[in-house]
Amino acid sequence: MNVKHIVMALAATLIAGTMLSAQTPEEIVQKMSTEMQRGETEGFAMDLSIKMPIIGTVTAHNLINGKKLKSTIVGKDRISVSWSDPTTKWEYESTTGEITISSKDSPTAENNDTDYGIPDGIVDGYKLKLRKETPEAWYILCKKARDNKDKDDPKKMELVVSKATYLPVCISSKRSLISVMIENYTLGVPESSVTFNPDEFPEAKIIDKR
Repeated sequence: MNVKHIVMALAATLIAGTMLSAQTPEEIVQKMSTEMQRGETEGFAMDLSIKMPIIGTVTAHNLINGKKLKSTIVGKDRISVSWSDPTTKWEYESTTGEITISSKDSPTAENNDTDYGIPDGIVDGYKLKLRKETPEAWYILCKKARDNKDKDDPKKMELVVSKATYLPVCISSKRSLISVMIENYTLGVPESSVTFNPDEFPEAKIIDKR
């Protein structure tokens, strides 16, 4: 076998190996969903940004463990922190130095605002296309399918998935004039991080409305 044949054989082997290792967008998203399911037991964190006309962009850092949620919003001149579980909500406002405790109207899972993560089947009703690939991540375009009649679903979503963890680096969408972006999704949030502790606010005035 001459050198030309050896080179051709090696090239064919390399191409075959590349084809075997290639993944479809659907396979990537399925693995992402499997990894994200660990958040149900380990807890997870993410940043949620919502951009609205006039109001501008509001960003919240969220910690979730089971049915417990802690959300922190940092503005130019204020900090707002809220904690919630299926029955109770605590809200701290830095401008007043007050913590308000209230009962939740509906403790059911369906209406509980602690169901705050990225839902299963987020790309159901969408056609997936691998738009770009880098050594660090896959960039997937999710376009709403013609048979998707859900008016609340945006026409398209941009999804970036980490190759190292198979977790979402960023999920962005826009519906009407409102843009939504989820970033910095990580696993591992202990229950103590999402549980209200009055000792952390020794000077705050507590108003119990339960």
